[in-house]
Amino acid sequence: MIRIDGLRYQIGNFDLDLSLDIGNEEYFVLFGITGCGKTSLLECICGLRLASAGRVIVAGVDVTHAEPRSRNIGYVPQDGALFTHLSVRENIGFALSVMGAARSEKDRVVRELAGKLGIEHLLDRPIAGLSGGERQRVALGRALVGQPRALLLDEPVCALDEFTRDAVCRTIIQLHREARIPVLHVCHSFEEARLVADRMAVMRDGRIVQVGTPDELTTAPRDGYVARILRLENVFMGQGVRQNGTLGVRIANLLIPLDVPEQQVQFLVHPWDVSVCSGQENANLFVVEGTVSECSRLGAVVRIRMNGALPLTAHIPRGQVDVAAVKFGSPIRLGFPPKAVHLLGFEEHLKGKD
Repeated sequence: MIRIDGLRYQIGNFDLDLSLDIGNEEYFVLFGITGCGKTSLLECICGLRLASAGRVIVAGVDVTHAEPRSRNIGYVPQDGALFTHLSVRENIGFALSVMGAARSEKDRVVRELAGKLGIEHLLDRPIAGLSGGERQRVALGRALVGQPRALLLDEPVCALDEFTRDAVCRTIIQLHREARIPVLHVCHSFEEARLVADRMAVMRDGRIVQVGTPDELTTAPRDGYVARILRLENVFMGQGVRQNGTLGVRIANLLIPLDVPEQQVQFLVHPWDVSVCSGQENANLFVVEGTVSECSRLGAVVRIRMNGALPLTAHIPRGQVDVAAVKFGSPIRLGFPPKAVHLLGFEEHLKGKD
């Protein structure tokens, strides 16, 4: 368990101010743009930065004022910070050497961990010449060899290609399951977060904006900022109006029937709930007409973008759409049910934080 209770840290004009609970065996991702405070939070938890207020509790132990070496936290900084003058074996076993472990025990533990990381054949190699994925595995081994209470990872795969990233993430997940400790993983790629996270928190300007599973955040983002940072499509602004006794949102010449206040509103239309209409669609669908601006395949999904009064994007299973018939500039009708619409907040809670 990692508990961050009312933590405050200030440097210049930046102010970190948050609370957060991470479960005993939870894989938790901190997500946000560069400069939002993710790394500063990790360094406060490790003791590399001293908070001005609040508490840091790890595995039930208050480590707020403890020296970094006494916190028993595994930490992999963004660049790995490997010792280039030492071999792979010596890097992984460094913590055991500091702890005074017997050579035979150190060799056994290092070899066993290197085997799990898939780098046992590299143990006698120098750090120079290792690939990015190999370096990350060495850094993970060094962080885990002392059986820490928690593991903190700062952008552990940001410099890797997608194939290597996925492989390293799978290795991290497997090690996490075996170690049964909380992991706090920092990243700014939502695809990466989806690969590993049990839950995640979106950060902005030193604050936690929203916490949930990746699916919860994509289905119901709190506001426009969360929707944008998760790169969700179909975020629109409109005017809530009452017309002939019916509430709705007006965009250009369209009136979308929604139960909304009579003011400007921001809303999200989930692209996976948008479908191509043939003229015999369900009467419950709200239908928009336009022309195709893009049609591309994303694995098992076809992504269709439409120009029009409401420039929708649809994600449709490949078997449900004739891709050959959906050409650039051709007319198209897209529809969505009321359940596809999610109203967003206006980010009042973030005003003055930029």
